[in-house]
Amino acid sequence: MINWLLFDKDGTLLKFDETWSEISLVMINKFIEQYQVEEEQSLQEELGYVDGKFLASGILASGTLSDIVKKFQKYANHENNKEVEDWTVQLSKDLIAEYNPETVVIDDMQNTLKHFKDKGYQIAIITSDDQDGTKRFIKDAGVSHLIDDTITATINGYQKPDPKMVEDFYAKWNVVPEEIAIIGDTPTDIQMGRNSHFGVVVGVLSGTGEKSDLEEADYIYKDINEFYEKETEWNGR
Repeated sequence: MINWLLFDKDGTLLKFDETWSEISLVMINKFIEQYQVEEEQSLQEELGYVDGKFLASGILASGTLSDIVKKFQKYANHENNKEVEDWTVQLSKDLIAEYNPETVVIDDMQNTLKHFKDKGYQIAIITSDDQDGTKRFIKDAGVSHLIDDTITATINGYQKPDPKMVEDFYAKWNVVPEEIAIIGDTPTDIQMGRNSHFGVVVGVLSGTGEKSDLEEADYIYKDINEFYEKETEWNGR
């Protein structure tokens, strides 16, 4: 029986806003200028921006700032990797402050999470974002009373799809994988569910992923609202 719902954030609860796309591209351009990088197209492709599209499996759509740092270090051709990391982290903070991206949630998201809570489910967010970004989302979206826990990535920590990311979560809540459903919009989310042997692995089409990207999921739904409507299909509570 599924008792815990682990929702990805970007693309699952939060719309992949155009502002975030712009921030990603500005970051790349500033990096190229700062470190005089010549292989612009190659860098974009390794980050998951190809032919003007953000790939669902790419770093910009489903990776972490740590992943971006590693690519920047590769292309910077700079002997001081720590300097590249510090520069990238500060740039990310500056761009977020400058652009102040709006929190645009999936339609009816708050009500859907409340319906799940009313039915006795516990809810966590599992994201490649850090704690600061996740806390900002929870506050701006007005769902702090509906979220029981957050599982986030850090510069030096575990990240999706590494099952070690949830080891502390199991111990904290005395929960086993079979009691968990993960819901996400990218292949990384689906792989996280498979690697962790979660009871149910769900793909949603509300983010960057297409149906072909999510074919390893147990179920694929339009969004979290359809996931709620089809509860009897994935959980016999």
